Amino acid sequence: MVQYSVLYVDDEPALLEVGKLFLERTGALTIETAPSAREALIRLGERACDAVIADYQMPEMDGIELLKEVRQHFGDIPFILFTGRGREEVVIEALNCGADGYIHKGGDPRSQFAELEHRVVQAVERRRAVRALRDSEERYRALFGGANDPIFIFEEDRFVDCNEKALDTFRCTREFLIGKTPWELAAPVQPDGLPAFTSAVEKMKAAYAGEPQFFEWRIAAPSGKCYDVEMSVSRVDVRGARQLQAIVRDVTDRKQTENALIAANHKMHLLASITRHDTLNQLTVLQGYLEFARDRTTDPALLGYLDRQERTLGFINRQIVFTHDCQDLGTRAPGYQDLGECVARAAEGLGLLGLTLVTETAGFEVYADPMLEKVFYNLLENAVRHAGPAPKVRVHCRHQGGSLAIVVEDDGPGIPADEKEKIFLRGFGKNTGLGLFLAREILAMTGITIRETGEAGGGARFEILVPEGGWRSRGADAVTGV
Repeated sequence: MVQYSVLYVDDEPALLEVGKLFLERTGALTIETAPSAREALIRLGERACDAVIADYQMPEMDGIELLKEVRQHFGDIPFILFTGRGREEVVIEALNCGADGYIHKGGDPRSQFAELEHRVVQAVERRRAVRALRDSEERYRALFGGANDPIFIFEEDRFVDCNEKALDTFRCTREFLIGKTPWELAAPVQPDGLPAFTSAVEKMKAAYAGEPQFFEWRIAAPSGKCYDVEMSVSRVDVRGARQLQAIVRDVTDRKQTENALIAANHKMHLLASITRHDTLNQLTVLQGYLEFARDRTTDPALLGYLDRQERTLGFINRQIVFTHDCQDLGTRAPGYQDLGECVARAAEGLGLLGLTLVTETAGFEVYADPMLEKVFYNLLENAVRHAGPAPKVRVHCRHQGGSLAIVVEDDGPGIPADEKEKIFLRGFGKNTGLGLFLAREILAMTGITIRETGEAGGGARFEILVPEGGWRSRGADAVTGV
């Protein structure tokens, strides 16, 4: 049983005693008594209580005067006046001074005190509800006003409020803003390609339907400046009104930086492409002169020098090809890619070359750099190069906790134990020594790891571990483990 503490004030000791007994019978209230208004104020100053019951007619200070003192010094404690009949003017004055209710004395004590108890409980719970609502509104107002991001409130399709940060950021006044629609303060065409009106109506309709919206938007401020922003819009229910709250993040500087980086990358790619093209042309010329020199000499020492030069040219050529492979790494946003399609494209690019490929990856998608296909191309190419004339490669998936393990294994000779980490180092190996180095770098862009876990003599086995949240599966036919 919930108990509320009540201070019961009356100058009649017998009435205090009887009242205390009746009011504490159900266990809902605990009663402390005071024989005078002065004593009541002292008690209130010493310890808090949930409500006050007070007689009206008392010496020195009556119930109305006590009520005024309580309101002045102790706030909105629920106050019930317990007065004699025929004192309607007293009741009116009490209510005007902030009393929460009144009960006429007299009649059956049982029903009288039961009603008094009900009034006290009702007043306390109502006051607590009011306080909770006020506290909630104050907290919201503090968060609303103190937020570091602009916040707008819409009712139907018009601005009805905003915080100070919104006014500071977009350099406008509240009077200018209130009553306007979002498309009146927007660029004509939005990032989604739609006209501002069409885009805004579509998103607001979804938000009012209970679907929170997050999207990019372009605001045209009264100053004429345009802002790139990210908006999070959700419905708020305030006193029955249809309202939306839009939290705005200004990303104008970030967008400008991104655009500058894109332009710089484009220039770098163009420069690298031209440089590669010109360098490869010169290497072709140099290769031609070496062939002419080889045709015109039989000197073993000179032929040895020419062989070394050709090997050096081959190394330079492979380095240039590697820079071409690496130039797009991290320049495009990662995304979910169908694993089966990615492996199939890699095998198609390899031309199979006698390879027998078994894939068990249906239904899985991996969040990775767009160059993920290159990873599988390198793994399949290694199998073709090292596993014999007709290698068999199996690609399959299994769950590992919340992660997804993608296993690529062949039937070749395998990797010696002391080389399992070295094969991922740049420059290691009999060929370019760049393929597995690049594969690890591509995967690392989205937190994916790769390691070799096979046994020497039992075939190579590469295990790609995709962390939780970096993969998803479609449909019930997706492989759940092996």
